[in-house]
Amino acid sequence: MPFDGPMPWKRWIYLAVLVVFALTAQPAFAAGWSLILQQGQIGLTLPDIHSGGWAVTGIRADVITAVEADNRVATVQFRTGSRLRAAWLVQNVAESPFQMEDVRVDLRDVTLTVDLNGTAPLSERSTVAGHVVITVGELQHPRLIGQGWRFEGVVNGSLTDLRVEGQVRSDSGLVADMTLRNVPGEFLAARATTQVEGENGSNAMAGTLSDWPPLLELDAGQVRAEALLRLEPDVPLALHAQVDFDGVGGIMNRTAISDLNGRLLIDLKQDLLTAGFRDVTIGQVNSGIGIGPVHFLAGYTAPRSDLFGGLLDIQQATAGFLGGRLRVVPGAIDLSRKPWQLPVDVYDVSLARLLQVYPTEGLDGTGVLSGRIPVQVSDAGIKVAQGQLAAIAPGGLLTLPANRLRAMLGGNQAMSLVVEALQNFHYSVLESTIDYDEKGKLVLEVRLEGENPEVRGGQPVVLNISLEEDIPALLTSLQLSGRVNEAVTERVRERLQQSGEEAVP
Repeated sequence: MPFDGPMPWKRWIYLAVLVVFALTAQPAFAAGWSLILQQGQIGLTLPDIHSGGWAVTGIRADVITAVEADNRVATVQFRTGSRLRAAWLVQNVAESPFQMEDVRVDLRDVTLTVDLNGTAPLSERSTVAGHVVITVGELQHPRLIGQGWRFEGVVNGSLTDLRVEGQVRSDSGLVADMTLRNVPGEFLAARATTQVEGENGSNAMAGTLSDWPPLLELDAGQVRAEALLRLEPDVPLALHAQVDFDGVGGIMNRTAISDLNGRLLIDLKQDLLTAGFRDVTIGQVNSGIGIGPVHFLAGYTAPRSDLFGGLLDIQQATAGFLGGRLRVVPGAIDLSRKPWQLPVDVYDVSLARLLQVYPTEGLDGTGVLSGRIPVQVSDAGIKVAQGQLAAIAPGGLLTLPANRLRAMLGGNQAMSLVVEALQNFHYSVLESTIDYDEKGKLVLEVRLEGENPEVRGGQPVVLNISLEEDIPALLTSLQLSGRVNEAVTERVRERLQQSGEEAVP
């Protein structure tokens, strides 16, 4: 009983009657019938849907189908031009509102099959398979920059256990592989994987994620991320994610980062977030003075209600620094309480290399420094109060040309002994307290004990010197000198020009 061409509405009613009859009639009446529809076309405006905090409005279906049916099975093949549309799809959740505008589902090449002989509910006997394309005019979420998205993939399964696999892409170029499985009334599960590389990947992330730091630019390496989500009725969203870093490099504000490797693991279950930093290493972190290699191992726990106010458990945090080593004392930091305390131990730092980065021409020395710097981090910035550094025995040598010393210490005659002694000062004691305020002022109270063999027959000399330094200005000078990289130097020059300051090291 074939019907060719566009189908009048009466034929759709007739087809519906036949299908209902086939599904409800006794076997004796259901035998020996068949139906073929070469092309049927219908357009419907459907009522809005409001369910479980979701709202779908402005729904319209335009379908062009070919139908084959007999007493065993009915098959509906959707042809080119078949699509579902929704003006808005909205989830009204106060802390994380979500909405999609102009959603279109292209159903071409999708087939719907209904088993007419089974006794299970119709949804269990109805299966969908084929290629599907979903486009969203604009997706809006607090964590995302509003823009269009496109999904292309395949759909397969019964209406009670539906699986969708494919690739999603944002207008800014972020690409992710997606797998979704939906068992209505039981769970919705999703798996997403993405990989970004170098500058193109960085631009795609910056154009997609609203929380992406505006001054973070990646120019090397790969970042691979995988996330598994599961949502069940009356159960909070569960999440497991893994992010792998492989040779990542770039700049963050005015700091260059190179050769970042490692893994970040994240689990969100019930009311608790747990995270772990595993095998994290950084070749170098350079804001003017290079630090590295860096090794970091830590865990993190936080309540779902305050994801950024949890407990950071530092198990290892070490870094090479000027021939020596820095080490954050292992321990737990409560991020909900400020200031955060970060005691940093300093081991075997080369005084010669430290003086090389200090912008005073001719200043030189030898020796090795160790100590502890109690760092405090608050909303106002970084602060150090009464840090301690001291030279390891037997001490070393300090030299500075007389003209530089007089420029630093002034023409006071009382300082003439200091000027003479420091031109070739053999010290046995070098101790300094360190204070640093949130505005970047560093104050060093230095105590020196030693002698100059050429002054007063090597008579012992004790010196107490107070030094002040503007660390942001010092770092700016080092950044402009090209000691970091060209990208950082150019960024600093641009900022100085915008502020009307002189961009000269």
